[in-house]
Amino acid sequence: MDNQSQDQSVPEVEIVEPVAPAATVEKVKKPSQTRWFWPIILVAAGLFLLARNLNLISVHLNWWAGFIFIPVVGSLAGALGAFQKSHRFDAAVRNSLGSAIVVGTVATMFLFDMSWRHYWPLMLIAPGMSMLLNSISFADVEKHPSMARWSGLGLWFGLATILLGVGFLAQTLPIPSVEALLIHHWWAIPIIIPGVGAFVNALVICMQNGFKPNWTVWGFCIIGVVFTATGLFAYFNLNWNLLSPIILIGAGLVVLSSMLIRK
Repeated sequence: MDNQSQDQSVPEVEIVEPVAPAATVEKVKKPSQTRWFWPIILVAAGLFLLARNLNLISVHLNWWAGFIFIPVVGSLAGALGAFQKSHRFDAAVRNSLGSAIVVGTVATMFLFDMSWRHYWPLMLIAPGMSMLLNSISFADVEKHPSMARWSGLGLWFGLATILLGVGFLAQTLPIPSVEALLIHHWWAIPIIIPGVGAFVNALVICMQNGFKPNWTVWGFCIIGVVFTATGLFAYFNLNWNLLSPIILIGAGLVVLSSMLIRK
C-alpha cells in the first residue's frame, strides 16, 4: 500500500501571473506630462535667486511671494491634466485656468510690491477675466445644456467687471488716455451690461425654443430688469427710493406675462 501511494504522481500546479489590463499598461508607459511643471519651476526660481545674489539683476522683489505661485502652478498643471484627459476645453480646464488668473494676480502684486492703493482695481479685472473664461461653455452644451445657458450669462458679468476695473485703474494710477474716455457716471454702464446680456440670452433661448418662452427665459428677463433698472438709476442719478418699487413692478409684470402666455 505504501509503494502504491508513493508511486502515485502528484499533479503539478501551474501558477499563472495576472496580466495587467492594456489601459493600465498604457498609463504606466505614458505618465502625465504635468510632472514637468515642478522641476521647471524649481530650476527657474533657482536661476533667478542665483542671478539676484550675484547682482546680475537689480529688481527688488518680495521673494516670499513666490510661495503664492505654488497653487498657481498647481492650477495650471491641473488644467493641462484635465485637457489631456478629456481633450476638450471643458469646465474643469476653465476653472483651473480661472483660479490661476486670480491667484496669480495676487501673487504678482505681492511679488513686485505693488501699491494696493493704486492697483486694487486689478482685483476686479482678474475675477472678471476668470468669469469671462468660465462663460465659454460651448464644450458643455451637449452634456449640460441648461447649465451652459446660465453660465453664458457670465460672459456679460465678466465683461462688466473688467470694464469696471479698467475704469477705476485709469483713475487711481492715473491713465490720462483712458480716463479721458470716461463719461459722467461711467460706472453705471458696467451695471447695465449684465442686464442687456440677460435680455439677449432670453431672446436667444426663446428663438431656440421656437419662440416658446419657458421659465429660463423669464428668469433671464427678471435679471435683466434688476440690473438694467439699477444701471439707469445710477447713470441718471434718479431717486434711489424709487428703485425697489420699480424692480418689484418689473419682476411682477414678467411673471404675470409668463402666466398669461402659458395659458
